[in-house]
Amino acid sequence: MGNFSLKKRLKKLNRQVKTHNFQTAKSAGILFSSPDEQSFNAIREFLTFLSEKEMKVIALGYVPSKKIPHQFLMLKGINFYSKTDLNWYYKPKNEIIDNFVNHEFDILFDLSINDYFTVNYVGSLSKATFKIGKQTENAYQDLVIDVNKNKSVEYLIEQIKHYLNILNN
Repeated sequence: MGNFSLKKRLKKLNRQVKTHNFQTAKSAGILFSSPDEQSFNAIREFLTFLSEKEMKVIALGYVPSKKIPHQFLMLKGINFYSKTDLNWYYKPKNEIIDNFVNHEFDILFDLSINDYFTVNYVGSLSKATFKIGKQTENAYQDLVIDVNKNKSVEYLIEQIKHYLNILNN
């Protein structure tokens, strides 16, 4: 049901693809899932890195449980959603998620290492002009990065920085 709904909505999605690098992007969205402490610290450092590049950054994280841990709730600039924000076929149903999807970011960074339908749903429907993430079977991104050598958020971020630094518009 979820895939059917996603495919139906993707047909209506009108998105203009435009390549960006760290110099040309003014806004960025970060999408991630089920962070452990080490990967969450890497994501926070990446947020700081992007802010230093004078990008407006909004982050959205998915926690695959019914409750969001308290240490995540007090963080500025990072929103979280959980299983309670999903309908029966894992479609997100929350105003924060809708705002994230409808925001026209210059770049969307999908930093999810784990595959969750809901994260793929949000990323696929995002109106970002340039989407970056790890290689998957159903990759929706414009720039896909192979992380089979090292399946960690830190490695994915390192590769994103490498390729966006050499990418020339």
